[in-house]
Amino acid sequence: MNEIKNITDQASSELFRSCNDAIVIFYKELCPHCKNMEKALMKFGAKSPETELYCVDSEVKGDLMAELGFERVPTLIFIRNGEVAHIYSGLMNPRELKALHASL
Repeated sequence: MNEIKNITDQASSELFRSCNDAIVIFYKELCPHCKNMEKALMKFGAKSPETELYCVDSEVKGDLMAELGFERVPTLIFIRNGEVAHIYSGLMNPRELKALHASL
């Protein structure tokens, strides 16, 4: 099973450059929507072990959110070949997540 790695301390756009295929979720600890999105991401990860999964606490790394140009959580950053391929804010189920990931 593909686990979500917490990268709060070292989260930066530099880290993204080292990723070939990854999804990063920005969350807030007490956000119920973030917890639901994390569950969907875990289900997606169980079927897509080739995709690296990361999480970033938005209250700790607000500067990175500003750098990437978004304010809401949960927000998913899709990374392909070291570049931000897509940014998605809001909720989706594992099937929608799989479809969006495949379309990038």
